[in-house]
Amino acid sequence: MSTWTPDRIPIAHAPLPGEALDSWISSYARRLRTTNKGFLHHVGLPAARIDHMLLRLTEPETQALHKATGVRAEVLRAMTLDSYNTFAVNIAAGRRQLERPPAWAFRSSRTRYCPACLRENGGRGMLLWRLPWSFACTQHQLLLADFCPTCHRPPHPWKNSFTGPRQVGACTRDRLDSAAKGRRLPCATDLLHAPAIPLHPDGLVLGAQHRVADLLAVAPEERPQALVELRQLYALAWRVLRGLRTNRDQAPDLVHTVLDECGGMFPAPFPDGSGQAPYRLSGNRGSRRREDSASLQTPHVAAGTALAQVALRGGHRDYERLFEWIVHSDHPSTARDLNLGRVALRWRDSGPDVFARVMAYQDPYTLLHNRLRYASATPTPRRPDRSKADIHRRAAMIPAMLWPGWALRLLPVERLRAPGRVFRVDAFRHGCSGLLLVPGGPADLPYVRAAPLLGNVRAARDRESVEQRVYRDQDLTPLASTLAQLARALDEHGSPIDYARRRATFTEATVELNPDAYRRLILQHGWLAGGEHRQQVMRWYLLLLLTGHSPPPPPRAATRFAWSCTEFRFRAPLPLRAFLHEQAEQNLAAHGIDEPVTWEPPAHWVREVTWPGIAPERVDAAELRTTLDESDTIAPVTEATGMTAEHLRLYFEIDPTVTGPPDHLLGKIRAPDPATRAAVLAPRRLRELYVTERKTTLEIASMAKCAATTVRALLALDNIPLRTLRPETEPPDFLRTWLHREHIEKRRPLSELARECGMSTWGLSQKARRCGITVHPPGGYNGLGHLDLPAQLSPAMEAVIDGREALDRLRTIVQVVGHDSIPAAADSIYGGRHTTLAARIRAIEHRAGFRIIDRDTRPLVPTPRGRDFLREAQQILHIADDAELPRYGSP
Repeated sequence: MSTWTPDRIPIAHAPLPGEALDSWISSYARRLRTTNKGFLHHVGLPAARIDHMLLRLTEPETQALHKATGVRAEVLRAMTLDSYNTFAVNIAAGRRQLERPPAWAFRSSRTRYCPACLRENGGRGMLLWRLPWSFACTQHQLLLADFCPTCHRPPHPWKNSFTGPRQVGACTRDRLDSAAKGRRLPCATDLLHAPAIPLHPDGLVLGAQHRVADLLAVAPEERPQALVELRQLYALAWRVLRGLRTNRDQAPDLVHTVLDECGGMFPAPFPDGSGQAPYRLSGNRGSRRREDSASLQTPHVAAGTALAQVALRGGHRDYERLFEWIVHSDHPSTARDLNLGRVALRWRDSGPDVFARVMAYQDPYTLLHNRLRYASATPTPRRPDRSKADIHRRAAMIPAMLWPGWALRLLPVERLRAPGRVFRVDAFRHGCSGLLLVPGGPADLPYVRAAPLLGNVRAARDRESVEQRVYRDQDLTPLASTLAQLARALDEHGSPIDYARRRATFTEATVELNPDAYRRLILQHGWLAGGEHRQQVMRWYLLLLLTGHSPPPPPRAATRFAWSCTEFRFRAPLPLRAFLHEQAEQNLAAHGIDEPVTWEPPAHWVREVTWPGIAPERVDAAELRTTLDESDTIAPVTEATGMTAEHLRLYFEIDPTVTGPPDHLLGKIRAPDPATRAAVLAPRRLRELYVTERKTTLEIASMAKCAATTVRALLALDNIPLRTLRPETEPPDFLRTWLHREHIEKRRPLSELARECGMSTWGLSQKARRCGITVHPPGGYNGLGHLDLPAQLSPAMEAVIDGREALDRLRTIVQVVGHDSIPAAADSIYGGRHTTLAARIRAIEHRAGFRIIDRDTRPLVPTPRGRDFLREAQQILHIADDAELPRYGSP
């Protein structure tokens, strides 16, 4: 049981939940049958003012009330407006006076009231009625009253004095009629039974009050976020009131529905006659003029808040139409022509969500530069908040030409298909990269000043290529949205490449192209080396990879250098592209730069955009490769894929597995069978064949279908020492086996084997004789030692192919069959030399030991033994044709 102190008032009077401090003091004074001043004098606060105490209690006031009434200090402070300071109201620091609240224009401590609540609570009122956001009683579903129904002024129901009315809940304002002239007579109107407008339980007004009450009741740590929504509601609500004054005829039906909920007879929005909004926003920041605090009545706040709630949070089928009416009413005469910067200034304090929606609403009617600066085409428009230093940092992450994958998405397909249209795609890419520096940037760094940060010196031409050529009469929304989102994502996530450093490091004079590596590449694939023009084009492409910029032609470049560069990007073989990529990596490593050669922002950085071009992730690479393999020109590829030549060129830059159809552009750089040759002569495979499997250079050359000199050159470039057979150090059995296989079975000339051993022909012949190997004379070489012939040949075939011109003899004999006679065959295959052909046939038959051609039949047919011989000859000729060496530079 608590102890009753001597300073404690013997009669207790507890405050109601949510009651205002002045209401409790007045009720306490009535309970003690005294006045408000008498009560304060009794508790030791004779100089205190209740209206000041309602705003904020000082520490002495708090302790005096607590000592006299027993009410805890925290309960007393919760009964003042200080509990809502900087949230729903603003109390001046160091003095007890209300300033402009964070939202709404209600800046006095006057109260609204609910007659039903006054009746139930004995004339005691709630603290919430003092807040500008209170306009309805959710318990009794009534619109709060502003004024006394008799004197039509804000009442003072808790002003308890000896001269005032005695009954509870009466208006204490002075009468203004003639009967009170010269005297102070109280109005004394019974406020407990004042008229009030009932609200529909499921109506928008009551729903808005519930939402506002939830925001006002949040925990202190959640108030900043709740205040954002309150400010957004205020920004929309006072513009609703402006629209009701200036544009009510065009208001949607939803507006009239809310007005009907507020009583139908909506009072003039600004009864003071000023005709202005509660706080008029002008072009200069801070020039807000305060209007009469009594200008906003409860129906105004109720209607404005209810409609603002619908426009902000949705939930109604007409909420988009309502939002458009609000924005249009804010500046009705120039709604679609107003500069976006001026619109942003007018809505600067409206909160992020409302600001974003207003910018999105104005987006289709503004210029591309402003659409980018405010990101108004994106899902989240925002105010420009980047400094010059931020833009310089962003420029270091952007190549001079837009990444090929993003250019592929943004380049309109239908635009490029138009007949007679020629576009500079490089200029378009330069312009897009320059425009990436505009989003969020300061006003004093426009596009023409920002583009040179990327090295783009023709900014005006590049921008004209974007807007006036490629996107002429096209919807700019995909472009504006994509560039703004990419810029914001780059600022947030960064890039692994510092293009500013690369642009300063790599130039035509500093970039290096390894000549030995290039020589190995052309030997491996059987290409011509090309001249200075090829070297210039490759160095140009290398700079393009490193800097993301299309460098100017070098001195003494060919007239069609630019065209050759474009075709190189389009048709360069995949091994050559891979080689240049490796060269770019080596150049980066040489300068101590640990970065990938190329990089592109991921696709998920940009959302809610319908591409006018082609998204790389949607291209079927396998189908495209198949189409390219089956096509000799670009036309069938574009028809099959739906892509233009420009889109294909851009796609080839990002997919290392495809390239354009072959062409004779750069010196016929394709070999007859590049896959087989390149696979055999690859560095690892070549080392494996020569070192591990101990294949000879001729054997490897036969496998790759190239010359042995090419194999030896590649071995030298790969730093693989040539293996030399030294008969004087080899075991006799090995030497005998090797000579028998190479000289006897394969019939390779001894001179060739001597070169491979690194010794003279005479010295090797002496070694062969000591090993019991019969040495064929030079004339006995048949030229078939490089062929992989069947292990067992017939004796007749052995005799025919012995010696020089073996293949020529076989080709001659197999072509005779089928002609009417020897002279007819000579006319067809031997230049009409009848006698010579007949003698050649007899010589071949003499070697074989039997007649091969039956001359008694018409046409000529082989004899039974000759049929088997010719079948064997055809097999050898097929092997020889398959192993025929390619000519250098053949396409």
